[in-house]
Amino acid sequence: MLHRRSLERRPKATELAARAGVSVATVDRVINERGGVHHRTAEKVNRALLELIGQVDAPDRPSAAPRRLNVLLPAASGRSTEVLAEQAAGLADEIGAQVTISFVERINPAALAERLLACAREGADGVAFQGVDHPEVRWAMEELALAGVPVVTLCSDVAAADRLAYVGMDNRAAGRTGGFLMGGFCKGPGKLAVVWGGQLYRNHEEREAGFRAFLRHHHPELQIIEMLDGNDDAELNRQRMREAIVANPELSGVYCVGGGQKGVALALEEAGVQRRIVMIGHNFNEETRPFLLSGTIDVILHQDMAKIARIGLDCLLKRVAPPVGAVIPVEIVTRENMAGR
Repeated sequence: MLHRRSLERRPKATELAARAGVSVATVDRVINERGGVHHRTAEKVNRALLELIGQVDAPDRPSAAPRRLNVLLPAASGRSTEVLAEQAAGLADEIGAQVTISFVERINPAALAERLLACAREGADGVAFQGVDHPEVRWAMEELALAGVPVVTLCSDVAAADRLAYVGMDNRAAGRTGGFLMGGFCKGPGKLAVVWGGQLYRNHEEREAGFRAFLRHHHPELQIIEMLDGNDDAELNRQRMREAIVANPELSGVYCVGGGQKGVALALEEAGVQRRIVMIGHNFNEETRPFLLSGTIDVILHQDMAKIARIGLDCLLKRVAPPVGAVIPVEIVTRENMAGR
């Protein structure tokens, strides 16, 4: 085992990770002798280290087979998830990789963890997935790291997880932006509802927290009285929203942080309150466009799925985190600037 103090020229962790085909976190565990790394993976790191410092010659490398990249996304989660899948699949030929798209039961940590472990068993060269923040998922991610398989989380991250990168927008900033806009649209005191898919999506938690924090500081006259869990399902969101409208006749705004926004919009229209209740949602696509055009949805906070797919797969191919400048911005889309999208 090489020890870091024995090196006269220590390569950067990113160089070593790219050379060995592992994550930077795995490199750190091997070099600093933290343990918990499979012996074959540790051998790859040590061999790459010797090559980089010139103590051994790098072997002649035959032309590599296409990298096998797996993208795991929640099933039946709306048009924005479908767009992400289409964009990732469409990049396969361009990047020279085999990209396999799999849909896993929505918000089912056990099912997602099992599929992540299957990727390791099947010899995946990299995995990108929409994170579900749960111990079973974190454990599966650790197993992938131990097997030397880099992991990228898309759109929603996993706390304290061993992953190469998170690719998506700053969800807390998105929520604060939603609060800023809601405060501007609502005139005077009012009651608000938040529709989300549950606490296992960290992006939903962060959006709701940012929204609540901004309003608490800048618009205390606006009170969040309902948290509606619709499991990102349009029909369930529709039912939950209809019930909330009946129970809270003074409702003046709704912030929909996740999928199934069509159901929320339909509930507003069916109750005839779409002109009175401000609706702010996420992700501009064919599903949300007509409601934005009609005025039922006032504002969409958008993230570019094509950019997320490209950066995520590029990270897996290069086995490095994206550069600081590769940030997914929070875009504000209204009926006045939606043309050409």
